[in-house]
Amino acid sequence: MTNVAGMDLATQLSALLPYLVLAAGGLLVMLVDAFVKSLRKEHLSMLSLLVLLGVAVANFTGSMSLSDRTLLGGMVVNDQYSWFFNMLFVAVALLTVTFASGLYDRDGHYRAEFYPLVLFATLGMMLLVAATDLMTLFLALETMSLSVYVLVAGNRGSLRSSEAGFKYLIMGAFASAFLLMGMALLYGETGGTSYAMIGDTIAGMNSASLLLKLATGLILIGFGFKIAMVPFHMWTPDVYEGAPCYVTGFMATGVKAAAVAALLRFAWLTLPVLADVWFPVLMVLAVVTMTYGNLVALSQNSIKRMLAYSSIAHAGYLLMGVLAYLQTGRDIGVATRAEEVGVAAGGAVLFYLVGYALMNLGAFGIVTYLSKDRKHEADTIDGYAGLAQKRPVAAASLAVFLFSLAGIPPTVGFVGKFYIFDAVVKADLLPLAIWGVVNSLLSVYYYLRVIMTMYMKPAEDDSYSGGSWETVFAAGVLALMVLMLGVMPGTLSQLARNTFKFMAY
Repeated sequence: MTNVAGMDLATQLSALLPYLVLAAGGLLVMLVDAFVKSLRKEHLSMLSLLVLLGVAVANFTGSMSLSDRTLLGGMVVNDQYSWFFNMLFVAVALLTVTFASGLYDRDGHYRAEFYPLVLFATLGMMLLVAATDLMTLFLALETMSLSVYVLVAGNRGSLRSSEAGFKYLIMGAFASAFLLMGMALLYGETGGTSYAMIGDTIAGMNSASLLLKLATGLILIGFGFKIAMVPFHMWTPDVYEGAPCYVTGFMATGVKAAAVAALLRFAWLTLPVLADVWFPVLMVLAVVTMTYGNLVALSQNSIKRMLAYSSIAHAGYLLMGVLAYLQTGRDIGVATRAEEVGVAAGGAVLFYLVGYALMNLGAFGIVTYLSKDRKHEADTIDGYAGLAQKRPVAAASLAVFLFSLAGIPPTVGFVGKFYIFDAVVKADLLPLAIWGVVNSLLSVYYYLRVIMTMYMKPAEDDSYSGGSWETVFAAGVLALMVLMLGVMPGTLSQLARNTFKFMAY
């Protein structure tokens, strides 16, 4: 039994093994919780961790490939690009489950639905990156989004959490409508939903038609919502603040990485015909996004809202990498070295996404730890006064993450921004690189404000007690990785460049 590509069923199942293990694992966790009443919360947490470890093993043994393999009749692809992001999403999910383990809601009952929802959201992320058909893209996006909507509202009894979930659902529905309309128009213009057919049709055009510009513009809106790109960012601060801290970290890293990865694969199809169309729009959006995020973050007193606006600013930095990649498709001088610039830009974005996941997950992990101590989650920056004296490991870890987010050496955040700016300069976009550096310097103020509060101000009370040692241990390991990758980035950087080169050329 073979598919249209001549691949037998056993080979397809082997390539699809990570997705099958994750889907079956999510269903297993649901069934175990429903029928095995003797289990405690720790058991579901451990079962979820085992499922995710099984996915990682399956990704190594059954999915890794040095050549493209289209699966399910061209609906998804198994390549090094999807393998890279599968490992990133599994790592994000593992850390999220670790940070959330042992938490109770206000009624004292563990939130059993949290674990399968994280697994299904991770499945959606993985399929979103592997999608090579518009139908698969939309189904994967909704699988991820619907799970995250519920996770955001998962703090039962909290009006703020319910409001955040409802707001995210409504705004997400509008974004999905824009995305679907764009897909419908793109299908009407190209006559197909597969990336291969769309790419071939666009490549055969002399210039982009008005319908094609409108279709891809609507699709860009859908991606922009998930990335938290201005002006589609309105939901971000309220949702980040209202969601449980560990869910906020999951959204800020996993969801953003999945959307950026899918956007890069889709942008590849539009080159070179749509490069001149997308470029000026994304140039303005990147500048406005990073500037707005940093300026508004300066005035925030809630650490979760500050990190939310920081996330918006980092979306602008990531768009700089996408712009450098789009520059390779424009009819200008840089086209003569398009492959070099394109690989540098794509590799920089992939490296930055990994570094951003490490430092942002760690930061929200520490916020989760401290929120558990104080019995609430809307922590102010002033509430972190004296943390260095009461909780030195937590304070030191959070300081490392904030230094990295600010782009201060020797951290992975500094190296990630260096690679992004270097790719932008190679793409002959020096003014954009300078503006990115200015924004990065601007962000130092609000990150250092938190660090100074932890180390320079005395504690107002003795509220830093209790908490989960697993959270602090995991955050400490992440802090060491942030420093290690800042000192020795070569291996990850080369892997990121090779991964993108394998996908794009």
